[in-house]
Amino acid sequence: MKIVCLIENTATDENLFAEDGFSLFVEYNGRSYLIDTGLTGKAVDNARRMRLPINDLDAVVLTHNHLAHTGGIDAVMRLNPGADIYLRADGKTEVFKKNGLFKAAVGQGRSFFKKYADNLILYNSFSEVCEGFYLASCEDFEEKLINPDRTYFTLGEDDKKQVPFDFSDESFAVIFPKKRKADGLILVGGCFHCGAANMLETVRERWHGIPILAVIGGFHFSAANPKALNVPTDFVTSTARALKSSGAEKVYACHCTGFKGFDIMDEILGDRILYFAGGEALEF
Repeated sequence: MKIVCLIENTATDENLFAEDGFSLFVEYNGRSYLIDTGLTGKAVDNARRMRLPINDLDAVVLTHNHLAHTGGIDAVMRLNPGADIYLRADGKTEVFKKNGLFKAAVGQGRSFFKKYADNLILYNSFSEVCEGFYLASCEDFEEKLINPDRTYFTLGEDDKKQVPFDFSDESFAVIFPKKRKADGLILVGGCFHCGAANMLETVRERWHGIPILAVIGGFHFSAANPKALNVPTDFVTSTARALKSSGAEKVYACHCTGFKGFDIMDEILGDRILYFAGGEALEF
């Protein structure tokens, strides 16, 4: 099994694009998948530059409906018009983000769901992409462990009242890279809005006793400025402690983790955490 970081906020090669987006290319059991598509079509450009078979995808997994993860979908689907697109059903909810006195839509709108109606597989809380590759979500979780960024909201029935969004569109991938599932799993998230600790607990309950070989993704500790935090420091440290106590052998952080957030996690996790930059590959 191989996972390649197509794009995130940094790149290891000057010939590769970087952006405030996230996309992973996954080779698994002789098939090719994409987890998220980045903010623009630059993830596709990077795949071509790395000579990856971006035009031969079996499916596209969208961890949640934020443009940093879904914005490159048109570029991907032009090359793979028959590929399935997995997204939680609540991804159809229109979500906004506060920006001072203004609001901005954060995800794909109705036209996306109409355009890709024949490709979309909308599921509630659990789905199987293929044997050994699953999509799960946090069904029962502790509110205090959710990411404390409360700038996301939906509109009430009158389209005026702002209702905090519960990230019911978010999922994470659980992949078993070995022949025996008991040998370990990999957890891949997009932004861990529901909280990494909650996702780890979901994995523990559903796949009890199976070791976690790696946790991969962005942890949403920073916004546009990767050098700053948009969450309290104690939330970063509690996340790192949850990862450490989970027994995860490695943590590969990127995207919205931010540099400051990564440094704080590094103090707790030490050599168990690495930054996963655009152009880098992992093999399991």
